Amino acid sequence: MKAFARSLSILVLASGVAAGTAGSALAVFSGEMSPTVRSGDGDYADGMEAFREEDWPAAITAFSKVVERRPHHDNAWSLLGFSLRKSGNHERALDAYGRALSINPHHRGAMEYLGEAYLDLGRLRDAKILLLRLGDECRRVALTVSDGDFEDGCSEYATLKASIQSYERDPEARVEPVAQEW
Repeated sequence: MKAFARSLSILVLASGVAAGTAGSALAVFSGEMSPTVRSGDGDYADGMEAFREEDWPAAITAFSKVVERRPHHDNAWSLLGFSLRKSGNHERALDAYGRALSINPHHRGAMEYLGEAYLDLGRLRDAKILLLRLGDECRRVALTVSDGDFEDGCSEYATLKASIQSYERDPEARVEPVAQEW
């Protein structure tokens, strides 16, 4: 898989050089020119915009509309859970994370955010159990697409692990990680 991706990258880069656009080709591969496309679902797009702006009430409203219309939208459930948790509604957040994971038990973002919610509630044991589950998921993905070493490529695991370590040092001084988009 890596060999194919490397060959494809070289082919595209070579095409860019031949066309005199190597700089543009490199920029695209680096993500500098990758466009951010607004979702075709207006409510989801509004939710993502509110999420990025940390406008939790607006995110809750938008993502609630999405899951009402599209109850199998695991990302919307996960982001709704995050927004609810940031608004202090942990009970509903736990429910939303549960819904996301019942739809997609491999949703690493939902696992990470659920672990963070457990820490918010003082449920360290549950967060550690979830970290083990997240580690298994990251290992599964790593074995599928790489050499099996997920430590450098599974940010959800690294973030939850760091949050647990911070919580163990001082539960009151835990720093909330930055939300990630997917």
